[in-house]
Amino acid sequence: MKTGVTVATSEFEDASRAKGFRSITGVEWRSLSLAGLGWMFESYDSFLLSLLLPTLALQFGLSKAQLGLFTSITAAGQIVGGILFGYVSDRLGRVRTALLCVGIYSLFSGLIAFAPNEHWFATLRFFGALGMGGTWTAGAALIAETWHASRRGKGGALMQMGLPIGAILAITICGIVSGANDGLAGHGWRLLFLIGASPFFILFWIARKTPESPIWLERKHAKATLQKHDPASADKLNVRGLLTAFGFIFFLQYLYWGVFTWTPTFLVTVKHLDFVHSLKFVLSLQFGAITGFLLFSAFVDRLGRRPMFLAYLLVGAAAVGVYILSSNPLLLMAAIFLTGFSVNGIFAGAGPFLAEIIGNTASRGFYMGLAYNGGRLGGFIAPLIIGALASTSGGFVLGLATTIVAFVAAAVVVFFAPETRGKALS
Repeated sequence: MKTGVTVATSEFEDASRAKGFRSITGVEWRSLSLAGLGWMFESYDSFLLSLLLPTLALQFGLSKAQLGLFTSITAAGQIVGGILFGYVSDRLGRVRTALLCVGIYSLFSGLIAFAPNEHWFATLRFFGALGMGGTWTAGAALIAETWHASRRGKGGALMQMGLPIGAILAITICGIVSGANDGLAGHGWRLLFLIGASPFFILFWIARKTPESPIWLERKHAKATLQKHDPASADKLNVRGLLTAFGFIFFLQYLYWGVFTWTPTFLVTVKHLDFVHSLKFVLSLQFGAITGFLLFSAFVDRLGRRPMFLAYLLVGAAAVGVYILSSNPLLLMAAIFLTGFSVNGIFAGAGPFLAEIIGNTASRGFYMGLAYNGGRLGGFIAPLIIGALASTSGGFVLGLATTIVAFVAAAVVVFFAPETRGKALS
């Protein structure tokens, strides 16, 4: 076992500092395959619920408030799971925890297909969401610790591309199943969740060929020595780094959920546009996100974390400004694309930045999970604040404008944060 650790560590340390795709090692590609596909299938599962809410309302005879409970239960499970499995990944390992989380959301997604009523559906959804939340934490830690420091940002950005790809996958499979079953009522929606049970069987074989994080292995084997000579050294916490990470994610989550929860309704009720529920609206948003992730991956390791974050925040604030000030359909469609580009795309840097800003600690997985999932509180608050202000057109404009405040606040956090490009992790 010790020999395997030495080989993995040597490959990690001797990797070329070149930043192009050709320099990416086999170990890095395998870690990306596990983390990225796990995140993609999690996105499929998450987005599937949004697509199926009207069908579930008819199936179970639910009100909009009751349907909202499904979304809240999912969010709660993701928060708990993200923190819990961050802790587990520090003890069990990144690869095994990632596969465990995929197994959890696959199992409960499959079981939802047989839910007899809304109570069973909600219960199964919560337990599945535990795995959904943990998938990002374990995967992001694996990427941060496996990819060479000179291209760690690229690895994190490519992993995050699973988010829009998973959403597009959900839209596509929904369309196929709906067409084949003459709609999603009856057994159509159940088949979609049954398909959601397949990721574990796909990723099991990938996980078997994915080496564990060399940093995690080194810490595991050095644990006894560290505890003997300096018991506190294995788990020192950079409090400022953790607070910076939390604040950054809090504001990102606020603007993300504020924008994407209310923009469609805003464009319909205030701008009186009818295209926001169409496929072109959704696809413009998702392809904007993919473009944002690709551009981020291409430049983040060359230009640094701070310049990329600040540029994306500026573009996002401008896009929301267009929503508020313009009624031109072409401008609004361009703003939709740029919203996907910036508000989704900025998450491309979240994983590496959190790992780097939190620093070297034996509890990196737990603190990354705590910062990312604790920061989801911003996503919980945003829809409530904007919804409370949206009783009138003027109030709706004011509510949506609070996301611009979040853009500025996130930029302030980034401005005062240290640049972490190329930072060595141990």
